[in-house]
Amino acid sequence: MADESDRDPAFAIEHLTKRYATVTAVADLCLEVPRNRLVAFLGPNGAGKSTTIGCLSGLIEPTTGTIRLLGEQFTGDSVELKRRIGVMPERLALFDHLTAGEFLTFNARMYGLDRATIRRRVDELIEVLDLSSALRRPLAEYSSGMRRKVAFAAAIIHRPDLLLLDEPFADLDPASAAMLKTWLRQFAATARTVFLTSHALETVERLCDEVAIIKAGRLVWHGSLSHLAAGIELASHGQRFHSLEALYLALVGEHGTRLEWL
Repeated sequence: MADESDRDPAFAIEHLTKRYATVTAVADLCLEVPRNRLVAFLGPNGAGKSTTIGCLSGLIEPTTGTIRLLGEQFTGDSVELKRRIGVMPERLALFDHLTAGEFLTFNARMYGLDRATIRRRVDELIEVLDLSSALRRPLAEYSSGMRRKVAFAAAIIHRPDLLLLDEPFADLDPASAAMLKTWLRQFAATARTVFLTSHALETVERLCDEVAIIKAGRLVWHGSLSHLAAGIELASHGQRFHSLEALYLALVGEHGTRLEWL
């Protein structure tokens, strides 16, 4: 018989607010994400996506509100819960003086993996991510795409139950992005959850099960993408939308005006 906590959502955010002085980055956000899903968290720049992920990972302390994560109440002091999360933050926070192998080994040890498992997983990740040629170089000398691959490897090396990824596809070459998508599908297929931000709407539409859209710190839509082919109807707009891009633009608004001098 399944444990009661297994039927809980991957996480549930209740009335989350985060203020920085006079700026409210996240405003009374309520969002529940089920387990075993690939969920995209979308919104314009400055909408509060990275702040929300920071709160979910314990890197940022909310001003008000509660987070229930993997069946338990979550705070910045929830050390054991943090061991079950993999995080790739907006600022990658790599230790630039280390090599990729040293950095991944350090992360794996922080999560309590044994030496044999660490050695095996570090070697495998470096090989499949095509980092072997740069193995002796410090991370400071890596390209932005290579740094992102190292950050992703650090997020998954302990095989977490919940993966929080902030713009995982940025700077990746097509082959690396395709491999990452395959891994994320595999991850979600084994009763775990991926919650990611991205501005690549076509990628999100093909990859994810659900989408949550935020604007000015507030949730404006959350739903499944399975009905896009038939069209998703917004009562407030009186029409159906057959693509994620059209739905997104209707909800957050198109920005800017024509530049006549162009």
